[in-house]
Amino acid sequence: MAPLNLSHYHFLWLAIAVFIALMSNVRHACADAGDTFNATVGSTFMYDSNVFRMASTTPSALLTGTPMKSDEVITSTATLSLNKLYGMQRFEASGSIVDNRYHNFNFLNFIAKNYDAAWNWYLTPYFHGKLSSTHREALQNFGNLTGFINSSNRNIRTDEMHRFDGVFELNRSLHLIGGISESVLRNSRLTTQDFDNTVLSFEGGIRYLLSSGSSLTYKARSGQGDFFKRPAPIGGTTLFDTRFHDMEHEIRLAWLITGKTSIEARAGHFQRKHEHFSQRDYSGFVGNFNLNWGITGKTRLIASWARDLANFQTASNFQSPLFERYSSSYVSTDRFSLSPVWQITEKTALRLRYEYSLRNYLGPVLSFPDSRQDSIHSGQISLDWQPVRAISLSALLQRDHRSANLRGYDYDNIAGSISARLNF
Repeated sequence: MAPLNLSHYHFLWLAIAVFIALMSNVRHACADAGDTFNATVGSTFMYDSNVFRMASTTPSALLTGTPMKSDEVITSTATLSLNKLYGMQRFEASGSIVDNRYHNFNFLNFIAKNYDAAWNWYLTPYFHGKLSSTHREALQNFGNLTGFINSSNRNIRTDEMHRFDGVFELNRSLHLIGGISESVLRNSRLTTQDFDNTVLSFEGGIRYLLSSGSSLTYKARSGQGDFFKRPAPIGGTTLFDTRFHDMEHEIRLAWLITGKTSIEARAGHFQRKHEHFSQRDYSGFVGNFNLNWGITGKTRLIASWARDLANFQTASNFQSPLFERYSSSYVSTDRFSLSPVWQITEKTALRLRYEYSLRNYLGPVLSFPDSRQDSIHSGQISLDWQPVRAISLSALLQRDHRSANLRGYDYDNIAGSISARLNF
């Protein structure tokens, strides 16, 4: 391992200095839930054993020009938030600067600018809703890029969501719901499997609410999508389209069984149709089931299952013969997780999480002997400590293992991190 260059970690030392400087006045620096403005600063040091999620049989020099696979990463964050109530109107906003610094693969360094803003509006007590906007910047998931020519690129993914939601209460139990939303996905590089796109959606439905707080909701959504950086469809063996249409129907259940146990469930059908190439179309069942169980006053268990469908279009842009080729238009993911929490003391909590995912790459447009299937096991343990209200410390250890039926897509990864955060 190369010697650690401390100059790369000046944000960590700056955050530690701020912590120490404010410790003597921590009672006055504490954030309060009723404050109009709150600020948070923090740093996380993480060791990642396999940054680009490469198989043990893949020479790392082939992708990165260096035999190293691991890295140490410092992430430093500063956040300012606002929460203000004017009569019946509530305004919320937060903005953060996230500085990511890599020691070995410093070409991955980037500064993310994220924000959330919302207006919880009321015209009358019976007609209300929410106007919201979010913006997120992050590196593309390298596990999704394994085997492709962009698998070790610095690709910044930007996700934006703008929504208007409204609720009209016909009576205490029966509510009409509706909304308009626009989602925008951009990548800093073009060669990705999740192409830049925008989706304008209209949705509506009805909700039945019980006095206990439980509810049953039906909603339908229609979305018009556009791969806006592609001026014309690309035919041949590629079949990359310019436009698509989404249609989704779902039923949601929120059931408060007891004061300690609740269930959230969703069952729906999602369909995507492309304007020019029906070979890329897909549809199927989507849904999730979450059980939140307060076992005792200090222990809680969350058990979850989910099934999702997502775009994943491939062509011939594979990295090398080390990776078996396949063809897909979308991926179906079945995910199961268990997350127990032990509140050891008022200030200390131990959290465990195990997740198993099965991913099938479907909708081939080219002929290959086998379709790709991945199974992913992920285990995590973390310890949180809040010595005083203003300071939060945490340590985390995680191991991931992916096995695949095609050559080159397996990987193992171990990551550990320590974090410190100050709220004032």
